[in-house]
Amino acid sequence: MTTKEFTNQLEFTNDGRLSFFFLGTGNAFQKTYYQSNILVVKGDSHVLVDCGTLCPYILEKEYNTKLSKIKNLILTHPHADHIGGVEELALSAYYISKHPVNIAIPKDFKKKLWNESLKGGIQFSENGKMTFNDYFSELPIKKIQKKPFEMFETNIGTINVKLFRTRHVTTRTNSFKNSQPSYGIIFDDRILFTGDTQHNPNQINFLLEHFPKIEHIFHDCDVSGYSVGVHASYEQLKQFPSEVRAKMSLYHYNKKMQEVTPENDGFAGFVQRGVYYEF
Repeated sequence: MTTKEFTNQLEFTNDGRLSFFFLGTGNAFQKTYYQSNILVVKGDSHVLVDCGTLCPYILEKEYNTKLSKIKNLILTHPHADHIGGVEELALSAYYISKHPVNIAIPKDFKKKLWNESLKGGIQFSENGKMTFNDYFSELPIKKIQKKPFEMFETNIGTINVKLFRTRHVTTRTNSFKNSQPSYGIIFDDRILFTGDTQHNPNQINFLLEHFPKIEHIFHDCDVSGYSVGVHASYEQLKQFPSEVRAKMSLYHYNKKMQEVTPENDGFAGFVQRGVYYEF
């Protein structure tokens, strides 16, 4: 992995490297680090992973980039810090880009996203009653695994994407069926991005065993400890073997991150916003 600083405008193409640019690295309540939304680029292909409440603002204010530049989208789960800007993205695509946003999304999540999050704001227009398909163009996605957790696969241009079901906000029975939909992502079988998740070492170990080419992990991390049971805590992540921690970069934190030095505990470090991580 190499890093490169942001200069003037976001790069939507590159020389073929797999690039991760964190627009923000903070949790839902942390304004200083914004929210954990990411632009992934490889060659001529790009995809925005999550579009939270602050995403349209930070794109233009901090990164000199119009929201209408986003053509491809993946959403990990329906919390506002991850989907709060999707309504604006959909409207900018409809009225400015004049082309639906390409989206890779499992069927059940699509239904919930539209009916429970987006429909109330954008189902009506001067052209009549709108549907999901007026704003979004679904990319082909197929289920490739049912157990021990669902996994889906798609390709966004040259980027291979595998979405796997995670445990984030679960019911007392801790079942996937009765819990909020949430997904992590594996890019090109090389980079593991957990999305918001509880501490789940069994899942991480399963993925590392079945995808031995994984070379780096971007892992959700609650440094404060107040949301254990919803997010993986720093103390829990310290329990991973040294060889796993060494390729693990931590994000989705708050200001408490200033009180710890993850490198001293064997991690690759905290993810920094506004930096290209290239593989």
